[in-house]
This record gives sequence, C-alpha cells and structure tokens, in this order.
Amino acid sequence: MSTQKTPEVRLFREFWNGDSRDGKLVGGDGWHYFAMTPEGEILDAYEFYETDDGTEVISPLPEMKGVHWINDLGFEDFESLEPVDDLEFAEVRELAGKSR
Repeated sequence: MSTQKTPEVRLFREFWNGDSRDGKLVGGDGWHYFAMTPEGEILDAYEFYETDDGTEVISPLPEMKGVHWINDLGFEDFESLEPVDDLEFAEVRELAGKSR
C-alpha cells in the first residue's frame, strides 16, 4: 500500500510515554505514526519507542488498521496529532520492516 501524502491520505504522529506495547521495554517514550483518511480511518500505523537507556524499537501496528480515530478511539478532533511529511513516515515504515 502506498502512503504517499495526497488529499486522501494524511500522515501524523502522536507522542506518548510509558512501556512498549508488548511490555518488554519499560520506561521510555516514543511516537505512534499514522496514515489516515481525512475522516480519521487509520490506513497504516507504526510505533517508534525509545527506552531511557537509548534502546530503540520500531514496529508495525497492524491492529490499528481500519480503526477510526474519532468514532472508535473517541477523540473529538486531530488536535493531539502532529503532521509529518512523506519522508519521515517512509523512514519509520522502512525501519519497522528491518526490525522484524
């Protein structure tokens, strides 16, 4: 699937901190990266996580595909998301593929 930024695909990231989603890494922070429709349906998603000691983990979030940012996750808008460019999103996607 192409995630080229077009009027139909918007690229974002969301900051978070805590433990990695698999619970193996504790005490860090990172970003969730999303490719979405303008209405908020998530088309592609990744997690970039860095522990306090500098360990980095980038992984796909296939369970987020098809989830709706507003209808399913309960957000009122896209205010908590920061837009990202095609290059940054592509780099995260590539690194996620290498880390599997």
